[in-house]
Amino acid sequence: MRNDVLVGYSWCRSSYTAIRSLSRYGLRVAAADSARFGMGQNSRFISERYVHCDPRSNPEQFIEDMNKILRKSKVHFYLPGHDEGQIVTRYRKHLPRHIKIPLPSYNILSLANDKMRAIEFASRGGIPTPKYAAFKHISKIDNIISEIGESVVIKLHRSNSAKGVFYAQGKELIIDTLDKVIRQFNLKHQNYPIIQKRVKGEGWGVSCLYWHGNRIASFTHRRLREKISTGGPSTLRESAHNRVMEDCAHKLLDKLNWHGLAMVEFKWNPIEKQPWFIEINPRLWGSIALPVACGVDFPVMTYIAATKGINAARSMYKDYPDGIVARWYLGDMIISIKSLSKLNLLEAMKLLLPGNEDVYDDLFYDDIGATFSEFLSYFLRFIKYRSTNPIDRGFVE
Repeated sequence: MRNDVLVGYSWCRSSYTAIRSLSRYGLRVAAADSARFGMGQNSRFISERYVHCDPRSNPEQFIEDMNKILRKSKVHFYLPGHDEGQIVTRYRKHLPRHIKIPLPSYNILSLANDKMRAIEFASRGGIPTPKYAAFKHISKIDNIISEIGESVVIKLHRSNSAKGVFYAQGKELIIDTLDKVIRQFNLKHQNYPIIQKRVKGEGWGVSCLYWHGNRIASFTHRRLREKISTGGPSTLRESAHNRVMEDCAHKLLDKLNWHGLAMVEFKWNPIEKQPWFIEINPRLWGSIALPVACGVDFPVMTYIAATKGINAARSMYKDYPDGIVARWYLGDMIISIKSLSKLNLLEAMKLLLPGNEDVYDDLFYDDIGATFSEFLSYFLRFIKYRSTNPIDRGFVE
């Protein structure tokens, strides 16, 4: 069967949003994943589904599988859905040359995926960043604390969705956390964690589509609720504008000569009007359903840029209203369960009731199979890993 588009990492809501959007645009969309079951794989909006090996455990076999899938599906556009994109860029020459893959070069994508290198790049480029240090040896901890302070965030170089991020207050707890993290992840010296000053504020994101260094579209959102209280995926967010933060994000992606999709995360101090760069998400992001609902259809614009050119994609972009609210219902269910375990019954019930949301990431009465599959996928992952946010070790280091 001839298809138009292949979307990877299709089990989750971000890739599902791309599948749904591209299909409703009139394209035949195929789904690919290492699992046979998931939100995208069981959606009525896909034309075919394909299974490949786990890219984390066997990158070379993954590329061999993708080569076969891309040829068999007969697509002309491939949108990786998650961190498998870095493997794709590394082995790009082994995949069919005629297929459009909207990713930057391997070197640029590697930099964006490495929190330390991204922070250093942003800092050199004049983007406000919290004070940071690369941990090398315990003997240097006093110097680091005197420079950064005793309230810190300890981060792995590569992680996502709040995985590999730890908080510590005071010298003893910092040392203990560093020791546990290094042992838990069996880190080599060159991958020892980053220590960063903890800054407080609102969570914001500036999402962009670039094409060979030229910005096509931009969208900003403010987080209203997060699945993990200290940071992580948002379960409730609203569209917004923030010129100061947007200028920082655009400056950063301009300097990277970015290509494709990315979301730049910030902490925002509303009193001081101060943004702090946190990280780059160089892939489909979890809250992408919000800009699509606001008319900033990133998946379709990316396809149009690849197939019809940058001007055609730019013609689709229009400004959007503030205050449109999107909700990830399953994420709120997970928070509710945590509240229930702490006997906070009222809060748990509130999280299950309708609120002021305008759209959902994952509740679709016209695609019940996708919604049911998301819920079941998370349940099965919880049974397997005993966690609602399990660590994919191949993507954490």
